[in-house]
Amino acid sequence: MGGNENPKERLARLVIERVQNEGGSDPRLDTSAFAVRYDGNAVLPLDHLLRDTADASELDLESHVAHFVATTMSSNEWPGNWNDALPRLRPVLKPSTYTLGSPSGLLLSRRVFPLVDELVVVDMPAHREVVSWETIGKWGVDPSTVFAAARSNLATITQHADPTKGRATQRLVDKGGQYFTSWLLDPGWLESHRRRFGCAPVAFVPDVDTLYVVPSDDSALLAKHFRLIEDQYTHTSRSLSPQAYTVDDKGTVVTFDQVRPEDPGSSRARCVHIAKEYAAQTSWLTRQYELDRISSDVATAAVKATSFGPRTVTIWADGVDCTLPQTDLVAFYRDGSPPFYVQFEDVSSITGMRPMDGLDPVRYRVPTWPPAGIVEQLRAHSISID
Repeated sequence: MGGNENPKERLARLVIERVQNEGGSDPRLDTSAFAVRYDGNAVLPLDHLLRDTADASELDLESHVAHFVATTMSSNEWPGNWNDALPRLRPVLKPSTYTLGSPSGLLLSRRVFPLVDELVVVDMPAHREVVSWETIGKWGVDPSTVFAAARSNLATITQHADPTKGRATQRLVDKGGQYFTSWLLDPGWLESHRRRFGCAPVAFVPDVDTLYVVPSDDSALLAKHFRLIEDQYTHTSRSLSPQAYTVDDKGTVVTFDQVRPEDPGSSRARCVHIAKEYAAQTSWLTRQYELDRISSDVATAAVKATSFGPRTVTIWADGVDCTLPQTDLVAFYRDGSPPFYVQFEDVSSITGMRPMDGLDPVRYRVPTWPPAGIVEQLRAHSISID
Protein backbone atom coordinates (compact mmCIF):
# COMPACT_ATOMS: atom_id res chain seq x y z
CA MET A 1 0.00 0.00 0.00
CA GLY A 2 1.29 3.43 -0.88
CA GLY A 3 4.04 2.24 -3.24
CA ASN A 4 3.38 5.06 -5.71
CA GLU A 5 2.69 7.72 -3.08
CA ASN A 6 4.60 10.98 -2.98
CA PRO A 7 5.89 12.19 0.43
CA LYS A 8 2.83 14.37 1.06
CA GLU A 9 0.37 11.59 0.27
CA ARG A 10 2.27 9.09 2.41
CA LEU A 11 2.41 11.46 5.38
CA ALA A 12 -1.29 12.32 5.11
CA ARG A 13 -2.24 8.63 4.93
CA LEU A 14 -0.19 7.79 8.02
CA VAL A 15 -1.65 10.70 9.98
CA ILE A 16 -5.23 9.77 9.02
CA GLU A 17 -4.64 6.16 10.05
CA ARG A 18 -3.16 7.30 13.37
CA VAL A 19 -6.04 9.70 14.06
CA GLN A 20 -8.44 6.78 13.58
CA ASN A 21 -6.38 4.66 15.98
CA GLU A 22 -6.49 7.49 18.56
CA GLY A 23 -10.28 7.62 18.35
CA GLY A 24 -10.70 10.66 16.09
CA SER A 25 -13.86 10.64 13.97
CA ASP A 26 -14.07 11.22 10.22
CA PRO A 27 -10.41 12.16 9.56
CA ARG A 28 -9.87 13.51 6.03
CA LEU A 29 -7.22 15.44 4.15
CA ASP A 30 -7.73 19.14 3.43
CA THR A 31 -5.49 19.48 0.38
CA SER A 32 -5.75 23.29 0.18
CA ALA A 33 -4.36 23.72 3.70
CA PHE A 34 -2.37 20.47 3.74
CA ALA A 35 -3.95 19.48 7.02
CA VAL A 36 -5.99 16.61 8.39
CA ARG A 37 -9.38 17.56 9.78
CA TYR A 38 -11.32 15.40 12.21
CA ASP A 39 -14.05 15.60 14.88
CA GLY A 40 -15.78 18.39 13.01
CA ASN A 41 -13.53 21.44 13.45
CA ALA A 42 -10.31 19.93 14.85
CA VAL A 43 -7.26 20.37 12.60
CA LEU A 44 -3.78 18.86 12.41
CA PRO A 45 -1.53 21.07 10.20
CA LEU A 46 1.06 18.95 8.39
CA ASP A 47 3.52 21.40 6.81
CA HIS A 48 5.99 21.43 9.71
CA LEU A 49 5.76 17.67 10.18
CA LEU A 50 6.53 17.14 6.48
CA ARG A 51 9.62 19.32 6.74
CA ASP A 52 10.83 17.72 9.97
CA THR A 53 10.50 14.18 8.56
CA ALA A 54 11.87 14.82 5.06
CA ASP A 55 14.84 12.47 5.54
CA ALA A 56 13.23 10.03 7.98
CA SER A 57 13.13 6.29 7.35
CA GLU A 58 9.76 4.55 7.18
CA LEU A 59 10.12 3.36 10.77
CA ASP A 60 11.18 6.80 12.04
CA LEU A 61 8.37 8.44 10.09
CA GLU A 62 5.76 6.21 11.72
CA SER A 63 7.24 7.01 15.13
CA HIS A 64 7.17 10.76 14.41
CA VAL A 65 3.58 10.55 13.21
CA ALA A 66 2.47 8.58 16.27
CA HIS A 67 4.02 11.13 18.63
CA PHE A 68 2.73 14.13 16.65
CA VAL A 69 -0.85 12.87 16.46
CA ALA A 70 -1.03 11.80 20.09
CA THR A 71 0.36 15.05 21.50
CA THR A 72 -1.46 17.38 19.11
CA MET A 73 -4.85 15.70 19.49
CA SER A 74 -4.43 15.93 23.25
CA SER A 75 -3.56 19.64 23.09
CA ASN A 76 -6.49 20.30 20.73
CA GLU A 77 -8.90 19.39 23.50
CA TRP A 78 -10.53 22.30 25.33
CA PRO A 79 -8.91 22.56 28.79
CA GLY A 80 -11.42 21.43 31.36
CA ASN A 81 -9.87 23.11 34.39
CA TRP A 82 -7.90 26.19 35.32
CA ASN A 83 -4.53 24.44 35.68
CA ASP A 84 -4.79 23.03 32.15
CA ALA A 85 -5.93 26.35 30.70
CA LEU A 86 -3.43 28.63 32.44
CA PRO A 87 -0.34 28.05 30.22
CA ARG A 88 -2.43 28.45 27.06
CA LEU A 89 -3.93 31.86 27.85
CA ARG A 90 -2.97 34.83 25.66
CA PRO A 91 -4.29 38.41 25.54
CA VAL A 92 -5.61 39.74 22.23
CA LEU A 93 -6.63 43.22 21.07
CA LYS A 94 -9.97 43.70 19.34
CA PRO A 95 -11.99 46.75 18.20
CA SER A 96 -14.65 47.93 20.63
CA THR A 97 -17.43 46.72 18.31
CA TYR A 98 -16.02 43.16 18.15
CA THR A 99 -18.67 41.86 20.54
CA LEU A 100 -21.61 43.67 18.88
CA GLY A 101 -24.66 41.46 18.94
CA SER A 102 -23.32 39.12 21.61
CA PRO A 103 -25.42 38.68 24.75
CA SER A 104 -24.46 41.26 27.36
CA GLY A 105 -21.39 40.18 29.28
CA LEU A 106 -20.80 37.01 27.26
CA LEU A 107 -17.10 37.53 26.53
CA LEU A 108 -14.50 38.57 29.08
CA SER A 109 -13.13 41.94 27.95
CA ARG A 110 -11.85 45.27 29.21
CA ARG A 111 -11.02 48.61 27.61
CA VAL A 112 -7.27 49.23 27.31
CA PHE A 113 -7.07 51.99 24.66
CA PRO A 114 -9.71 54.28 23.15
CA LEU A 115 -12.09 52.02 21.19
CA VAL A 116 -9.78 49.01 21.64
CA ASP A 117 -10.50 46.15 24.05
CA GLU A 118 -8.39 43.40 25.55
CA LEU A 119 -9.82 39.89 25.44
CA VAL A 120 -8.27 36.57 26.42
CA VAL A 121 -8.02 33.46 24.25
CA VAL A 122 -7.06 29.87 24.87
CA ASP A 123 -4.28 29.17 22.38
CA MET A 124 -4.57 25.74 20.78
CA PRO A 125 -2.57 24.29 17.88
CA ALA A 126 -5.19 24.80 15.19
CA HIS A 127 -7.38 27.57 16.56
CA ARG A 128 -8.10 29.99 19.39
CA GLU A 129 -11.13 30.18 21.65
CA VAL A 130 -12.16 33.44 23.29
CA VAL A 131 -12.67 33.15 27.04
CA SER A 132 -16.17 33.93 28.32
CA TRP A 133 -17.54 34.85 31.72
CA GLU A 134 -19.18 31.43 31.84
CA THR A 135 -15.81 29.77 31.30
CA ILE A 136 -14.02 31.58 34.12
CA GLY A 137 -16.96 30.72 36.36
CA LYS A 138 -16.33 27.04 35.65
CA TRP A 139 -12.61 27.55 36.26
CA GLY A 140 -13.36 29.22 39.59
CA VAL A 141 -11.12 32.27 39.02
CA ASP A 142 -11.76 36.00 38.84
CA PRO A 143 -11.21 38.22 35.76
CA SER A 144 -8.08 39.93 37.11
CA THR A 145 -6.42 36.54 37.57
CA VAL A 146 -7.23 35.54 33.99
CA PHE A 147 -5.93 38.80 32.49
CA ALA A 148 -2.78 38.65 34.62
CA ALA A 149 -2.07 35.06 33.59
CA ALA A 150 -2.55 35.87 29.90
CA ARG A 151 -0.17 38.82 30.10
CA SER A 152 2.38 36.79 32.02
CA ASN A 153 2.33 34.17 29.26
CA LEU A 154 2.63 36.90 26.64
CA ALA A 155 5.81 38.18 28.30
CA THR A 156 7.50 34.86 27.51
CA ILE A 157 7.09 35.34 23.75
CA THR A 158 7.60 39.09 23.24
CA GLN A 159 11.00 40.15 21.95
CA HIS A 160 12.31 43.46 23.24
CA ALA A 161 14.17 45.69 20.81
CA ASP A 162 17.84 45.12 20.04
CA PRO A 163 19.56 48.54 20.41
CA THR A 164 22.20 47.52 17.86
CA LYS A 165 19.63 47.21 15.04
CA GLY A 166 19.55 50.94 14.26
CA ARG A 167 16.55 53.09 13.37
CA ALA A 168 14.97 50.96 10.66
CA THR A 169 11.18 50.69 10.66
CA GLN A 170 9.99 47.40 12.14
CA ARG A 171 7.10 45.57 10.48
CA LEU A 172 5.81 42.33 11.95
CA VAL A 173 3.06 40.25 10.33
CA ASP A 174 1.54 37.45 12.39
CA LYS A 175 1.38 34.18 10.45
CA GLY A 176 -0.18 32.37 13.39
CA GLY A 177 0.66 32.19 17.08
CA GLN A 178 3.02 35.17 17.42
CA TYR A 179 0.43 37.60 18.87
CA PHE A 180 2.39 40.60 17.57
CA THR A 181 -0.31 43.22 18.08
CA SER A 182 -0.71 42.04 21.68
CA TRP A 183 2.91 43.01 22.34
CA LEU A 184 1.64 46.53 23.07
CA LEU A 185 0.29 45.05 26.31
CA ASP A 186 3.69 43.84 27.52
CA PRO A 187 5.08 46.50 29.91
CA GLY A 188 8.38 47.77 28.62
CA TRP A 189 8.20 46.28 25.13
CA LEU A 190 7.44 49.51 23.26
CA GLU A 191 9.68 51.48 25.63
CA SER A 192 12.56 49.13 24.71
CA HIS A 193 12.66 50.73 21.25
CA ARG A 194 13.67 54.10 22.71
CA ARG A 195 17.35 53.10 22.90
CA ARG A 196 17.23 51.82 19.33
CA PHE A 197 15.66 55.00 17.95
CA GLY A 198 17.15 57.57 20.32
CA CYS A 199 13.64 58.97 20.81
CA ALA A 200 10.18 57.83 21.81
CA PRO A 201 8.92 54.98 19.60
CA VAL A 202 5.57 54.98 17.79
CA ALA A 203 3.62 51.80 17.04
CA PHE A 204 0.75 51.15 14.63
CA VAL A 205 -1.66 48.19 14.59
CA PRO A 206 -3.92 48.72 11.54
CA ASP A 207 -5.26 45.16 11.66
CA VAL A 208 -5.21 42.33 14.16
CA ASP A 209 -2.16 40.70 12.54
CA THR A 210 0.16 43.62 11.69
CA LEU A 211 2.46 45.73 13.85
CA TYR A 212 4.71 48.63 12.80
CA VAL A 213 7.23 50.51 14.97
CA VAL A 214 8.84 53.78 13.83
CA PRO A 215 10.78 56.64 15.49
CA SER A 216 8.78 59.68 16.61
CA ASP A 217 11.33 62.33 15.61
CA ASP A 218 10.97 61.91 11.82
CA SER A 219 7.87 63.93 10.87
CA ALA A 220 7.97 62.89 7.21
CA LEU A 221 8.18 59.20 8.13
CA LEU A 222 5.34 59.59 10.62
CA ALA A 223 3.13 61.35 8.07
CA LYS A 224 3.85 58.61 5.53
CA HIS A 225 2.88 55.91 8.02
CA PHE A 226 -0.31 57.67 9.08
CA ARG A 227 -1.41 57.63 5.42
CA LEU A 228 -0.31 54.01 4.95
CA ILE A 229 -2.00 52.84 8.13
CA GLU A 230 -5.28 54.63 7.38
CA ASP A 231 -5.42 52.99 3.96
CA GLN A 232 -4.68 49.56 5.42
CA TYR A 233 -7.16 50.05 8.27
CA THR A 234 -10.02 51.15 6.04
CA HIS A 235 -9.54 48.37 3.47
CA THR A 236 -9.41 45.27 5.66
CA SER A 237 -12.09 43.15 7.27
CA ARG A 238 -9.76 42.52 10.23
CA SER A 239 -9.20 46.14 11.20
CA LEU A 240 -7.97 47.10 14.66
CA SER A 241 -6.95 50.77 14.86
CA PRO A 242 -5.62 53.58 12.63
CA GLN A 243 -4.16 55.38 15.63
CA ALA A 244 -0.52 55.60 16.64
CA TYR A 245 0.66 54.46 20.06
CA THR A 246 3.65 55.70 22.02
CA VAL A 247 4.95 55.81 25.60
CA ASP A 248 4.48 58.75 27.94
CA ASP A 249 6.95 60.00 30.56
CA LYS A 250 5.92 57.17 32.89
CA GLY A 251 6.46 54.49 30.25
CA THR A 252 2.73 53.91 29.83
CA VAL A 253 1.48 53.09 26.33
CA VAL A 254 -0.93 55.83 25.18
CA THR A 255 -2.38 57.03 21.89
CA PHE A 256 -0.07 59.46 20.10
CA ASP A 257 -2.66 62.26 20.10
CA GLN A 258 -2.40 62.38 23.91
CA VAL A 259 1.24 63.48 23.73
CA ARG A 260 1.10 65.25 20.34
CA PRO A 261 -2.44 66.66 20.05
CA GLU A 262 -1.24 69.19 17.50
CA ASP A 263 -0.02 66.51 15.08
CA PRO A 264 -2.41 66.46 12.08
CA GLY A 265 -1.82 62.77 11.43
CA SER A 266 -2.74 61.73 14.95
CA SER A 267 -5.78 64.03 14.98
CA ARG A 268 -7.10 62.55 11.76
CA ALA A 269 -6.38 59.00 12.91
CA ARG A 270 -8.45 59.57 16.05
CA CYS A 271 -11.34 60.84 13.92
CA VAL A 272 -11.12 58.00 11.39
CA HIS A 273 -11.10 55.50 14.25
CA ILE A 274 -14.22 57.00 15.82
CA ALA A 275 -16.02 57.19 12.47
CA LYS A 276 -15.37 53.55 11.54
CA GLU A 277 -16.37 52.15 14.93
CA TYR A 278 -19.60 54.13 14.79
CA ALA A 279 -20.17 52.94 11.21
CA ALA A 280 -20.05 49.33 12.40
CA GLN A 281 -22.41 50.15 15.24
CA THR A 282 -24.73 52.08 12.89
CA SER A 283 -25.22 49.04 10.66
CA TRP A 284 -25.93 46.77 13.62
CA LEU A 285 -28.23 49.20 15.46
CA THR A 286 -30.20 49.98 12.31
CA ARG A 287 -30.98 46.27 11.94
CA GLN A 288 -32.00 46.07 15.60
CA TYR A 289 -34.33 49.05 15.20
CA GLU A 290 -35.91 47.42 12.15
CA LEU A 291 -36.48 44.16 14.04
CA ASP A 292 -37.94 46.02 17.02
CA ARG A 293 -39.92 48.39 14.76
CA ILE A 294 -38.29 51.47 16.26
CA SER A 295 -38.41 54.53 14.04
CA SER A 296 -35.22 56.50 14.67
CA ASP A 297 -32.47 57.58 12.30
CA VAL A 298 -29.16 56.06 13.44
CA ALA A 299 -26.80 58.91 12.64
CA THR A 300 -23.24 58.37 11.47
CA ALA A 301 -20.02 60.09 12.51
CA ALA A 302 -18.12 61.82 9.71
CA VAL A 303 -14.58 63.19 9.56
CA LYS A 304 -14.54 66.88 8.68
CA ALA A 305 -11.63 69.22 8.02
CA THR A 306 -11.89 72.44 10.03
CA SER A 307 -9.72 75.49 10.58
CA PHE A 308 -8.57 73.89 13.85
CA GLY A 309 -7.85 70.44 12.43
CA PRO A 310 -9.81 67.25 11.69
CA ARG A 311 -12.93 66.75 13.79
CA THR A 312 -15.78 64.25 13.98
CA VAL A 313 -19.26 65.59 13.27
CA THR A 314 -22.81 64.25 13.26
CA ILE A 315 -26.12 65.78 12.14
CA TRP A 316 -29.15 66.65 14.24
CA ALA A 317 -31.88 67.34 11.69
CA ASP A 318 -35.22 69.04 12.25
CA GLY A 319 -38.24 66.75 12.09
CA VAL A 320 -36.24 63.55 12.53
CA ASP A 321 -36.03 61.21 15.51
CA CYS A 322 -32.24 60.74 15.79
CA THR A 323 -29.90 58.39 17.62
CA LEU A 324 -26.70 60.43 17.74
CA PRO A 325 -23.10 59.29 18.16
CA GLN A 326 -20.84 61.25 20.49
CA THR A 327 -18.72 63.37 18.17
CA ASP A 328 -16.61 66.51 18.50
CA LEU A 329 -19.25 68.64 16.80
CA VAL A 330 -22.98 68.49 16.13
CA ALA A 331 -24.31 70.12 12.95
CA PHE A 332 -27.86 71.45 13.33
CA TYR A 333 -29.80 71.31 10.05
CA ARG A 334 -33.18 72.91 9.43
CA ASP A 335 -34.79 73.40 6.01
CA GLY A 336 -34.21 76.88 4.66
CA SER A 337 -31.44 77.75 7.14
CA PRO A 338 -27.68 77.26 6.90
CA PRO A 339 -26.35 74.68 9.37
CA PHE A 340 -24.57 75.76 12.51
CA TYR A 341 -22.03 73.76 14.51
CA VAL A 342 -21.84 73.32 18.28
CA GLN A 343 -19.29 71.42 20.33
CA PHE A 344 -20.76 68.21 21.73
CA GLU A 345 -20.06 69.15 25.36
CA ASP A 346 -22.15 72.30 24.92
CA VAL A 347 -24.95 70.37 23.19
CA SER A 348 -25.10 67.87 26.04
CA SER A 349 -25.07 70.58 28.70
CA ILE A 350 -27.69 72.80 27.06
CA THR A 351 -30.15 70.08 25.98
CA GLY A 352 -29.68 67.81 29.00
CA MET A 353 -29.61 64.72 26.78
CA ARG A 354 -28.37 61.52 28.41
CA PRO A 355 -26.50 58.52 26.99
CA MET A 356 -28.47 55.39 26.14
CA ASP A 357 -27.92 52.26 28.19
CA GLY A 358 -25.94 49.33 26.82
CA LEU A 359 -24.27 50.95 23.81
CA ASP A 360 -20.51 51.24 23.31
CA PRO A 361 -19.51 53.55 21.68
CA VAL A 362 -22.07 55.71 23.46
CA ARG A 363 -25.15 57.16 21.73
CA TYR A 364 -27.92 59.63 22.57
CA ARG A 365 -31.57 59.30 21.52
CA VAL A 366 -33.10 62.68 20.58
CA PRO A 367 -36.69 62.13 19.37
CA THR A 368 -37.43 65.74 18.46
CA TRP A 369 -35.87 69.03 17.40
CA PRO A 370 -35.05 71.16 20.48
CA PRO A 371 -37.54 73.83 21.59
CA ALA A 372 -37.03 77.34 20.20
CA GLY A 373 -35.41 78.66 23.39
CA ILE A 374 -32.91 75.79 23.48
CA VAL A 375 -32.11 76.29 19.79
CA GLU A 376 -31.26 79.92 20.48
CA GLN A 377 -28.92 78.89 23.30
CA LEU A 378 -27.27 76.36 20.99
CA ARG A 379 -26.89 78.95 18.27
CA ALA A 380 -25.28 81.32 20.77
CA HIS A 381 -22.65 78.63 21.44
CA SER A 382 -22.06 77.83 17.77
CA ILE A 383 -18.56 78.05 16.34
CA SER A 384 -17.11 78.75 12.92
CA ILE A 385 -15.31 75.77 11.40
CA ASP A 386 -13.98 77.49 8.27
